[in-house]
Amino acid sequence: MSGSALPQLAAGDLIFAAIGEDDNLISAVVEGHRGARLNHVGIVIDQDDALCVLEAIDPVVRLTSLEEYAARSHCAHARPRLLFARLSAPYQVLIPAALEFGLGRLGLPYDPYYSSSSEALYCSELILEMFCHANGGAALFPNTPLSFRDTQSGELMPEWVAHYAEVGQEVPEGAPGSHPGGLSRDGRLQVYRVEGNIPGFNR
Repeated sequence: MSGSALPQLAAGDLIFAAIGEDDNLISAVVEGHRGARLNHVGIVIDQDDALCVLEAIDPVVRLTSLEEYAARSHCAHARPRLLFARLSAPYQVLIPAALEFGLGRLGLPYDPYYSSSSEALYCSELILEMFCHANGGAALFPNTPLSFRDTQSGELMPEWVAHYAEVGQEVPEGAPGSHPGGLSRDGRLQVYRVEGNIPGFNR
């Protein structure tokens, strides 16, 4: 991560990322802030007087250094592709309790099938669960219907069909869930920095 981004960071900020190929199974199904194709999100936490990222990523919920988190999003030119967002002022009071709850989820397995089970978590689900707990059990960021359809064609993506067929399941199209792209559009978040060439992003 470039040094210019670091002074702005604060505990509770969300860092959305575009990891891997420009077109991938996660970013292809939901558009993010200003059309950004995002496929991951983590939350900044102050741990032992150093900022790092709490995230749900295969294989477990874990703490990751800012440098490692940014490096995963590097494009072909070794530049990170990140979008930084902060809760608007009325909701920042929830951050300490949300972070404490999130730390209690360390080590839980990653959920590659996006179920609603709290025994395994995917990236945006972790964020929703943290702030729901901090908000007294009432959802701050709402669940939205899961989509596994290409936003361009509207067709169910065959790769998702195959992914779920491996475990004998049908694609849970429309089931309640969340997506990093959808979360990035939430009106309670203020996007304050975009770093790198995020696919689809309309500046």
